[in-house]
Amino acid sequence: MGKGRKERSLPLWKTTKHYLEAFLKETEIHEDNYVFTSRQGKQLTRSGVTYRLAYLVKTASKSCPSLRQKRITPHVLRYTTAMHLLEAGVDISTIAIWLGHESIETTHKYMVADLRLKEQALAQTKEPQTLRFRYQPPSYILSFPDYCDLLC
Repeated sequence: MGKGRKERSLPLWKTTKHYLEAFLKETEIHEDNYVFTSRQGKQLTRSGVTYRLAYLVKTASKSCPSLRQKRITPHVLRYTTAMHLLEAGVDISTIAIWLGHESIETTHKYMVADLRLKEQALAQTKEPQTLRFRYQPPSYILSFPDYCDLLC
């Protein structure tokens, strides 16, 4: 169940599927049980996911100290996945479905956010061929009083 109590189904990478199947077998979890539960054995909430992720990041930062300076949240993982899909060339409407966005406008912010994608798009275009010159007025215009006499 996702945000708004909507049921969500997402594809998994083959390696993720392999590890998940092994986990289910090891823990003897059945189809009618929650895969990830709280301490009380109930459905894991959004705050529970945040808590577990923070714990895992803290544990991992012991062997990878650079993690201490990073802000890693479930939303950051979600955003990162969306950006990887976008960089891989996945259509924005597919990403919107993947993220469960009701409107593609919500997903559009990912397009606006990535400077690398903008640089790649710019690299695929040609610079306009313009002539560089500075305007040089004819000599009679520079002699304005004489020019004025010609007109009057």
